[in-house]
Amino acid sequence: MKNPIIKNVTSSLLYQVVVLIYGLLVPKLIIEHYGSNVNGLVASITNFLAYIVLLEAGIGPIIKNLLFKPIIEKNSIIIEKILGASNHWFKRIAYFLILYIIVLCIFLPYVIKGYFSNVYIILLIVIISISTFSEYFIGMVYTIFLKANQKDYIIDFINIIAYILIIILIPILISFNLNIHVVKLVSACIFVIKPLVLKFYYNKMYKYKINSKSDYSIPNKFDGFSHHIASVVQKNTDSVVLTVFSSLTNVSIYNAYSMIINGVRSIIVSLSNGIDAYFGKEIIINPNDVNRKFKLYSIAFNTLTAIILSSTLILIIPFIQVYTANITDANYIQPIFAYVLVFAEFLFVIRYPYSSLVYANGDFKQTRNFSIAEPIVNIIVSVVFVVKYGLVGVAIGTLISMGIRSFGFMIYSCKHILHTNFLSEFKLIFISFCELLICLLLIQNFSIIVSNYFEWFITGVFVFVICFITIIFINYIFYRKYINEIIKIFIRRNK
Repeated sequence: MKNPIIKNVTSSLLYQVVVLIYGLLVPKLIIEHYGSNVNGLVASITNFLAYIVLLEAGIGPIIKNLLFKPIIEKNSIIIEKILGASNHWFKRIAYFLILYIIVLCIFLPYVIKGYFSNVYIILLIVIISISTFSEYFIGMVYTIFLKANQKDYIIDFINIIAYILIIILIPILISFNLNIHVVKLVSACIFVIKPLVLKFYYNKMYKYKINSKSDYSIPNKFDGFSHHIASVVQKNTDSVVLTVFSSLTNVSIYNAYSMIINGVRSIIVSLSNGIDAYFGKEIIINPNDVNRKFKLYSIAFNTLTAIILSSTLILIIPFIQVYTANITDANYIQPIFAYVLVFAEFLFVIRYPYSSLVYANGDFKQTRNFSIAEPIVNIIVSVVFVVKYGLVGVAIGTLISMGIRSFGFMIYSCKHILHTNFLSEFKLIFISFCELLICLLLIQNFSIIVSNYFEWFITGVFVFVICFITIIFINYIFYRKYINEIIKIFIRRNK
């Protein structure tokens, strides 16, 4: 596979499958062995730690965008200066992380008081934060360079190996009745190795040195901050709101569903892996052909997205029934919550073709307003509804807020980058949404009853085939010319 996009999409799909296996196996083992409260505590700490990336200020996409041109021109002086400035920035974040960990060690035991001892919580915070620190202190600059150079597959394969090691080791550790701190410490140590391997690969394959004395000033470095803070807050709002206003049990239930949704999201997102770098170079090298290529990509992306999410909509509750069959300390069967969460995810993932285009064009500042609006709406609606509606309340907040940023990206891309009619793009989204509803109505005529993973898998194949045929048929009616061209491209590249 010489095409970097095919390499990146393939490796990303493999990586997401491994992460999905990890996400299914590890929390289930923790819930069964340590209980839903411990699983909820681990999820809460992880989500609170995620807020440290606010200090990144959204600079990652900006740095990647800055690297496109010098990489094409092989301008080593500029590349080394950008990498030097980037490395300095990320190391500062790592130092601030230490202060943030101290704050969490003081604050979180107070919020979660009554469940665990302070020492228990503080040790877990420190252990879980180790991998985050190593990522910023060592590996982030290499990650961004490789992504800008369309070498995402290298990062994916290193991650795959790390997760496989953890998947093998954690069941063994739990079988020896070791406490959760030891289990998470082993995981943290494996994740520390990842940035070291990235650094070794970079030093072996590239001649560019990281200029530690770089005087390069990253232009417009705060333009991506609004996008960054919006993404971080949006991603972690639900879990934090449940931790503060509800219970660790609800956090654990939410985490079980979000694990599945995140796995599905990751598979869908992998379909756009490296696309921003591709369009970033196309805008510079071949701007006249961007519209046609983007149309083909958006139709292919939305078709596959509709197939995957319609299958998820139908199969998520049967899966949870099997997944939590032996868990009795909480009610994990929450169908309304599940459906709202899947439709919220649909409103989230439809933005990817358009956000990739915006980031590729470097239009961070111009699209910040609706990015800021998304998490604000989510927080307000979630806090208002969580007391009365619990899990469904936070899902409603997520659903309402997701559309704001997605349609913002779409409108801006159509008007300022593609110079096309917004209604033609909205039509594609509306058709995809209707396809989800049609598939759900079709499958409701069948009674889905499964008692084990094998039965669920067989049922899943049936559901996927029905959704696939239905959606391909509908899209072929509306987009025959483009579907035929996509098929021709696929056949040509796989001969």
